[in-house]
Amino acid sequence: MKRIVVTDSTADIPKDVIRELGIKVMPVNLILDSRSYRDGEDISRDGFYEQFGTFTTMASAPVRYEDYALDLLEMTQIYDEILAIHCSKYLSETYGIAEQIRSDYLGKSKCRVEVIDSGQCSMGLGMVVIEAAKAMKAGKDFDRVARVAGQACREMKSYMAIPTLKYLRKNKKIGGMKALFGLAMGVKPVLEMNQGKMVIKSKLMGKQKNMILSMIDRIREDVAGRPISLSIIYSGDKGLVRRLRDVFEETFDCRDVYITRFGPSVAINTGPESYAVFFIPHEES
Repeated sequence: MKRIVVTDSTADIPKDVIRELGIKVMPVNLILDSRSYRDGEDISRDGFYEQFGTFTTMASAPVRYEDYALDLLEMTQIYDEILAIHCSKYLSETYGIAEQIRSDYLGKSKCRVEVIDSGQCSMGLGMVVIEAAKAMKAGKDFDRVARVAGQACREMKSYMAIPTLKYLRKNKKIGGMKALFGLAMGVKPVLEMNQGKMVIKSKLMGKQKNMILSMIDRIREDVAGRPISLSIIYSGDKGLVRRLRDVFEETFDCRDVYITRFGPSVAINTGPESYAVFFIPHEES
């Protein structure tokens, strides 16, 4: 039996992990100065950051219905089971498009296709996909793989350090009044994914560069002594990422640690100097 896990490029999964686990990644679209690019195919991650300050307008768009439909229909001829896990429906329309295609074309298909809204973005989504792909590779049955993904969605914790809310506000990913308050008062917000939406978790005043490091005590409460799988994602200072990794590995029992850079589809909304940690606490075994 042939099976595969599918996601979209907002997941920010490292390329070596994608290859190792055989994950299929659908590229979302980027609209940069009115020109359309497929994320990771028509423009590289490094190329995007090199040009970030030159773009007058930037926006992200979901995987096109036609592109997704063609790819999915082709996959149903190859695979017996497909599990598609996508970015939160509140942040991207890709999940809804996948569900619509399943309804439109796959009613009589012999291939089983299930679509999950992760309620996450970036490596919050990425780690859900990784957990599901690992379970699939280990030979777990399809229902068990879907349950593994669902459990990872529910248990995911996130701390996203965003130096300014102007990009989120500009792209309407967070409430305008909160964004205005952050800009006017110099608040440095730490966000989290909560029920599929980006919300303010905490507010730090002044020039607090090491925002996540300052919240280690709160993170320790979330972890509660359990081992964790951890992702550290950055768009700017990679030196800070190394320090974050050292602190987390010294402070917590880290089973897996993934380091990756925010892809363009996420960085458009978070800005060029953001970073985040996503982690899943595990029960000790």
